[in-house]
Order: sequence, then C-alpha cells, then structure tokens
Amino acid sequence: MSFEADWARCAPWIDAALAHAGRTHGLSDVKAMILAGDAGFWPGRGAALVATTEDDPGERRLLIWLAGGELSELRTELLPQAEAWARACGCRRVLIIGRPGWERALKRHGFAPLARLIAKEL
Repeated sequence: MSFEADWARCAPWIDAALAHAGRTHGLSDVKAMILAGDAGFWPGRGAALVATTEDDPGERRLLIWLAGGELSELRTELLPQAEAWARACGCRRVLIIGRPGWERALKRHGFAPLARLIAKEL
C-alpha cells in the first residue's frame, strides 16, 4: 500500500490523538514531518503511531508522540516495530507522551512512569 493510502486510512486515528495532545500540530503538519523524515509513521490495519527521535548529550531516544486505533494492534504489532527501528537508530529508550491509560496498558510491556507532564492553559 502507498503512503498516501495508508495516511488517508490512518489520519482519523492520528487526528484523534492530536486532539488529546492539545492540537499543537495539524494533520498537515504531521504529514509534512513524516514526508520530510522528521517523524516515523507506523500504519497498521486498525491503528497507527507517529514517533520522533530526540538527542540529548546522554542519550538518543524514540518519542512516541501520537498513536490511535486498536490498542491490541498498537501493543503487539506497531510498538515492537517502532522499538526495533529505535534500536537500529541507536536509541537507548522509548518515551511515550499520552494519557494515563497508556501507563496501565503498557505496564506488562516493560513501560514504567519516568516523570509526570502537567500543563496549564494560558
């Protein structure tokens, strides 16, 4: 399947994730980041995720930024694909930005709280 076909099918899941992430980006912004190679895109049959890499002096990490669709597919298929890609890119860890439910859903996959992100609208 082509990127355009995958994107069209998965865009509603990504858009819903953007709504939960505070609408910092539009769908067109995310698509442009993927096409420019600034973000990775893992489309599944019933789910999708978008991630970026971040570099600090002490580590390189994969940041799973947007994910939506069927939770079981995200956990068992797309997350392992993204993790394999992260290892190949020299990432030391995977971070996920998301709602509290992700912590419960991914605990048995080795994820544990690292910090809390809180926000205040101005």
